Amino acid sequence: MIRHIGSSQILVFLATVLIFFLSGCAGNTAAAVPQPLPTRDPGLEQSLERQLGQMSGEAVPIYEEATQSLDAGDYQKSMALYQQVIALAPNFSTAYRRLGYIELSLRNIAEAEQLSRKALSLETNSYNQSSLAMVLLEKNTPKDSQEAYDLASASVGSLPDDEQANTALLLSAAAVNNLAVIRQTNEHLLRIDPGNPLGHYFAGLLAANDGRWEKAEAELLNSQKLGMAPAAVQHALDQGIARNAMISRTLRWGSIACVIWLLGFGILFAAGTSLSRATLQALNNFDPAISFQIQPQEHRIRSMYRAVIAILSSYFYISMPFVLMILFLLVGGLFYLFFLIGSIPIQFALILVIMLFTSLAAVLRSLFIRTKDVPPGRSLERIDAPELWKFVGDIAHKLDVRPVDAIYVVPWVTVAVYETGSILQKMRGTGKRNLILGVGALRGLTQGQLAAILAHEYGHFSNHDTAGGDLAHQVRASLHQLAQRLIQSRATQIFNPLWLFVLGYQRVFLRVALGASRLQEVLADRYAAMAYGSQSFIDGLRNIIWQTIAFPMQADHEIRRSFDLHQPVHDLYDLPLDPKLQGELNRKFEDAIERTTSAYDSHPAPHERIAWIERLHSPHFSLADEQLPALDIVPDPEALKIEMTGQLMKNVRRSTK
Repeated sequence: MIRHIGSSQILVFLATVLIFFLSGCAGNTAAAVPQPLPTRDPGLEQSLERQLGQMSGEAVPIYEEATQSLDAGDYQKSMALYQQVIALAPNFSTAYRRLGYIELSLRNIAEAEQLSRKALSLETNSYNQSSLAMVLLEKNTPKDSQEAYDLASASVGSLPDDEQANTALLLSAAAVNNLAVIRQTNEHLLRIDPGNPLGHYFAGLLAANDGRWEKAEAELLNSQKLGMAPAAVQHALDQGIARNAMISRTLRWGSIACVIWLLGFGILFAAGTSLSRATLQALNNFDPAISFQIQPQEHRIRSMYRAVIAILSSYFYISMPFVLMILFLLVGGLFYLFFLIGSIPIQFALILVIMLFTSLAAVLRSLFIRTKDVPPGRSLERIDAPELWKFVGDIAHKLDVRPVDAIYVVPWVTVAVYETGSILQKMRGTGKRNLILGVGALRGLTQGQLAAILAHEYGHFSNHDTAGGDLAHQVRASLHQLAQRLIQSRATQIFNPLWLFVLGYQRVFLRVALGASRLQEVLADRYAAMAYGSQSFIDGLRNIIWQTIAFPMQADHEIRRSFDLHQPVHDLYDLPLDPKLQGELNRKFEDAIERTTSAYDSHPAPHERIAWIERLHSPHFSLADEQLPALDIVPDPEALKIEMTGQLMKNVRRSTK
């Protein structure tokens, strides 16, 4: 097989090719080395006829008829006529040379050599030299091959642009393993005859020796189109040229595709970064004196965010074939390296195999993951919480927004909304709207503050933030699942392309998606301030931030104390603040308020949100019971707090098993 190792390999193969040609592939030279159609040089033929005429005028018409028969392929008639010419002109070397050609075509090597040597002894010219060289090559012995090379070299020296002379030199150089002469002669042969099939054939072999597999394949196939025997071409292609050309094409186009893929990845990252800057500029340039509604620039940014997130989400699935291809190439390349070295590091090879199969399994499982619509907490039906449903409904009525369809209560510090249903239902605004109320958040809010917070959540519905985005949610779930499975299967090696992709894609995806989320939050803040006043929303926001820090600290402290004293915990929501925690709590609260917004925050930093809301100077909207605790509108709040405490304790026990 041809390998890109050195010149000795191609020389050996060229010698094999020479035997292949001269044995005729199937028994005759003409089948292997395509012969050009007879296009004799009229000038040369006239000079030969004049030479013959000086020897025997009677032999000239016989010579002309013999040549016509030879060109027509009638060897028997041509042979008889040339023998008549020799009888009339015994010193006419051309007749001997052409008789030698006929004998060579009939595989009579000894007779062909005798006639060719006779021609050369009568006249030492380029034609006779190259003809004898071609005959000697058929014998395929070192001595005859060297003599053929010497004759062909002399022939080319006399007639540098003669096609037959260069062909003889090319084949004899291959027979004596002279790669430099092969290259030089083949280049010259193709210059004097660009359509020479043998020249293109050898050009293909030389390209293969240089590792240019695609060029090698193209040259060989071109030689077949020009007349080279298909069997000869296929023989060369089967030596590894076709396989390596296919590998080379795959790598080349795969590399181009990977570069385009990475470039697209970079463009999406740049687009997300630019949108983040544009968002900040638009928010800072907002003029509350004009309107509280979404401004045209903000609307354009939202539309661009949606487009970029949709493209980036699709890019996750587009990326999988590229990542897997790189993974296969890495593992395959390392095992090929082991093969070349001649030693396989068993432990490392085992790691590679496990990494490959676990990565493939992780990809397959993550691509087909389906998120289930699981209720986030206990549902509060209308009949069970009429005051709460009325409170939530009144806010929707004031804002002229379709109210929520379900309310779920959870133990944590959170207030959020989400929408379920088909994409079409969400886009039409007919999806199921769900509200999540955390008891940990309600315990610190007044009813006025809760109204402003809920107005913020309704703002997400009004601005269609919860509509669509299914593909992005699916990608986020797949990405999380993929990362978890790679971690569990210990396939997080730094050289695992899949793990590197997960890390890189997650950063880009979150940077873009969370940038859009920050814009949605600010616009929802504006919506809440417009409905219930800037100060009500600011106070509610600060209360929730406080509870987000205070409740986990107090609950953790109380749970640890209960475990140490072996005492049950009944209510985690009415705990007195331990003076020892006051300083730490105040410090964490100030840090949370004043922190800087990062590219991976889903909400802007609180101090930025508060500054933007204060610029609105929205008047306060009074509620009848706005100073009363928010928990008062929940049925039997004490029982609810005990129930949620039990749920939290159950979670703690489950996590400590």
